[in-house]
Amino acid sequence: MDNKRAFTINDIENIRTVSSPQLSPDGKSGVFVITSLVEAAPVDNIILVDLYSGVQTKIAEGSVPQWSFDGSKIGYVGNNAGNSALFLHDPANNSNELLVDIYESDYFIDHYSVMDFRWSPDGKSIAYISSNPRDENIETSAVREFTDLLYKTKGGRGRRMYSDKQYNHIWLVSIEEKVSRQVFKSDFNEHSISWSQDSKKLCFISNTTGNPDQNQWSDVFGIDVLSGEVNKISNEKGSSFQPTWSPDGLYIAYLGIKSEVSTNDSPAEDTQLYLIPSAGGPARCLTSSLDRRIEQLSWSHDSQYIYFTAGDAGNTFLHRVCLSSGEIEIVINIPGKVLEYSLRSSGETILYIHTNAVSLPDLFIHPSNKRLTSTRGELSNMCALQPAEMFWFKSFDGTNVQGWLIKPFGFREGLKYPLILVIHGGPHNMFGDEFEDRMQLLSANGYGVFFINPRGSTGYGQQFSNGCLRAWGEGDYEDLMSGLDAAIENNAWISETRLGVTGQSYGGYMTNRIITKTNRFKAAVADGSISNLISFAGTSLYHSLPESEFGGAVHDNYDLLWKCSPLKDVKNVKTPVLFLHGETDNEVPFSQAEEMFSAVKKLGVPTKLVQYVGEGHGWRPDLTIQNKKDLLQRMLNWFEQYV
Repeated sequence: MDNKRAFTINDIENIRTVSSPQLSPDGKSGVFVITSLVEAAPVDNIILVDLYSGVQTKIAEGSVPQWSFDGSKIGYVGNNAGNSALFLHDPANNSNELLVDIYESDYFIDHYSVMDFRWSPDGKSIAYISSNPRDENIETSAVREFTDLLYKTKGGRGRRMYSDKQYNHIWLVSIEEKVSRQVFKSDFNEHSISWSQDSKKLCFISNTTGNPDQNQWSDVFGIDVLSGEVNKISNEKGSSFQPTWSPDGLYIAYLGIKSEVSTNDSPAEDTQLYLIPSAGGPARCLTSSLDRRIEQLSWSHDSQYIYFTAGDAGNTFLHRVCLSSGEIEIVINIPGKVLEYSLRSSGETILYIHTNAVSLPDLFIHPSNKRLTSTRGELSNMCALQPAEMFWFKSFDGTNVQGWLIKPFGFREGLKYPLILVIHGGPHNMFGDEFEDRMQLLSANGYGVFFINPRGSTGYGQQFSNGCLRAWGEGDYEDLMSGLDAAIENNAWISETRLGVTGQSYGGYMTNRIITKTNRFKAAVADGSISNLISFAGTSLYHSLPESEFGGAVHDNYDLLWKCSPLKDVKNVKTPVLFLHGETDNEVPFSQAEEMFSAVKKLGVPTKLVQYVGEGHGWRPDLTIQNKKDLLQRMLNWFEQYV
């Protein structure tokens, strides 16, 4: 530890991330994706690993690898002359061949929609999601006409700003003939596909209300791949996501929410695991007793168990539920977060990705929990990464809230250190025991880091997740301040006079809100932030978010939306604030930062607005490394100047 140096901005270029684990059907091999920077651009390499010897071999550049059911081939998405395409890898002779081009629509459905491919169990074909070739004139046209509310895309580098108006449909490509066909034609989006075990049917998700602008309702459907006959399987109120067919063919498991007014962004309602007969009928919820947000469903080979992940108090564990008894048990409960997993073999072997506060995501194998990759060591062997110390506190109304503190690099007892409050986005996300380069960078530069999961966060049950509905910046603000008070009271090393605050997306909104309510912070950095909920509702890709969060049409809620808008109370701001924002951000449009910046500037308060050309929302992989480093350096410089 003493020989290790502080984490630096340049270390970000050397971080490699592991994702997309897939276990071979015989349980002897696995594939995964490792992403690294090559000449400052991210490159995804698909790696084949022998689970006994540990030998790893690069097989291709690409993403989302999937084994055929007999283990003889690996399908993956790669690049074909600048276009996405489906490829096949043959492990026997280490060869790759092009199967079919895939056209990716810019139409945004929701964060739960899955736009990938699935092998048929008989190995004869692959079903995949694709649109028709797009109209290349949409972006360059001198005149644009919009008739739908969902006319924007997610934006960002390399993405269009406006939808190509193409819908996503189900296609089928034969492995031998390499001939593809659209399974059926419709006027709706289809996505999130799964095969029946006899390779005769597919289930999928679609919103067939004819009005996706106004609702997020969706259902599970089935289709006969030969006849094209479609039947509606689920008939529940609300929205359905990510169906998966049981190996015995009798049931379909899926994620669902019951809200009639929901959003394509960050719904407050926790997704639950539902089970429905594959022939149709009433669905039953299998996870209501757990009272957590359920994700990532997989069946056991004998159809007796359904595996899933669920966040719990800053951790994410792997669980399974028994269909016959309804009993839920934890399978992997190592502190930290299980990000992804795969259990396609007939035994109990599970490949999974795991991370914690001082460890990058790595690939592990259960039940031995042996680590198969070394990304965390590549960083932690050089840098002194700081652990997060967890604590609980009582908020203003007696609510129990969880928080964490990271001490500054080189911490010494008896000294006072500045502290930065970092706020998560969402609002329905969850901080916890997970590596976060921004927090490690702040610690490395001499700051303590404080973060909590205020009401509205997931991982604590539905009532807690509902905690900020119709009250953005109210109870959650009080949680943040109560937590900060508790941290200061119980940690003599924190300098109460040297506090900073930062957050991204909803965290940026809360940063703006905080500086209108208190002057206790010496500086603020608002990244991708909301300032005016009324104008946000009319310009964001997520126009449904204010409707879902505030319980009704925007025009019926102007007073409440304005009450919760930081811009309303901007005259109270005395804190120097730096605004960081992507130029092509359609999720939180750049105008949100402009409105707040202009108002603060007119007050004479030190402020600066930084626009990242071509960038969208958040810290996604398409944020160029140069821009990410610039963003982080500006954050550090701002806190150095004022904190």
